[in-house]
Amino acid sequence: MNLKYSFFNLLALFIVFSSCSRFSEGSKKASEKIQLSTTALYETTAMPQDKKEDAADDPAIWVNPKNTAESRIIGTDKKGGLAVYNLQGKELFYYPHGNMNNVDLRYNFVLGEDTIDIVAASNRTTQSISIYKINEDGSLKNIASRIIKSEMVDEVYGFCMYKSPVDSTTYAFVNSKSGEVEQWKLIPEGTQIGAQLVRDFKLDTQVEGMVTDDENQTLFIGEEVSGIWKFDAEPNGNSVGEKLSQSSEEDNEFIMFDIEGLSIYYLPNGKGYIVASSQGNYSYAVYERLAPHNYIGSFKIVDGIVDGSEETDGLDIYSYSLNEDFQHGLLVVQDGYNYDEGKAVAQNFKLIPWENVAALFETKLKQN
Repeated sequence: MNLKYSFFNLLALFIVFSSCSRFSEGSKKASEKIQLSTTALYETTAMPQDKKEDAADDPAIWVNPKNTAESRIIGTDKKGGLAVYNLQGKELFYYPHGNMNNVDLRYNFVLGEDTIDIVAASNRTTQSISIYKINEDGSLKNIASRIIKSEMVDEVYGFCMYKSPVDSTTYAFVNSKSGEVEQWKLIPEGTQIGAQLVRDFKLDTQVEGMVTDDENQTLFIGEEVSGIWKFDAEPNGNSVGEKLSQSSEEDNEFIMFDIEGLSIYYLPNGKGYIVASSQGNYSYAVYERLAPHNYIGSFKIVDGIVDGSEETDGLDIYSYSLNEDFQHGLLVVQDGYNYDEGKAVAQNFKLIPWENVAALFETKLKQN
């Protein structure tokens, strides 16, 4: 038997029978090892792209300070822009401003005599960081003073933000597929925002998912085929990372590369949980927020009121009550293979009450 011939025939068959007609980086068979599972309560409107496109990527949750029930989910479409949804997943706004890859936000940015909430994203069309003001209804207004173009050799990819507890300065981190990382200081310029590059460093291989723990001045980066790394988030901090134990295939049987989305469920006194998507087995790994960041366990999101999620790229978490549906917080995950009544449709995001996740583990996760 010609093994090479057999392999490529099997690969061809896999691609042909994939209902979304895209090559999968994950494995449904591998996901069977993950015993804990929950379901989503809502899903967002599908992206305005063909079902064959790898489009939806990363969400950010904006909490409306006047009415938390009117909070919004901002999701990237890496084939065309940013979408804004309500807490039931209905699309409210769409901004076709470029191929947006990852997104993050911060509150109370001082801009002249105003204090605003801002959201920013890595824009692969312009190789830059796009910056927006979040209006009261969750709509967005571009307030970048210029095209904030990355100096990395490779294309912009992952993105997150950081608000320093030292002096309240807001920063943006952006990375590339070759492992480059840049840190930009966001600078008020009249009624707009500019940026200055203040730091850069590099990991060995491809990175994307990032999240900062502002309170603990820490940056976490997912090196896709290596694991999760921890860095000092301050611009003058050490750029040598510390790898989290049990965050790779080599030391955790419940991880299957790629490591992708990262977010944090915050509890008082620095406690809480880090959640990372493990694309290869359609699952989510949970770690303690405090060092040494012990691995707690993994779970997956299966079919329920809406379909489950597979091969998740980005995710985000809000850690407090929003409404009756999300009384202890909200987890939003990208769904790589989205189905509507059994038929493949364009990608979207799934909304999961945090209490659904917390209840899965033998020692239940704490919640606000």
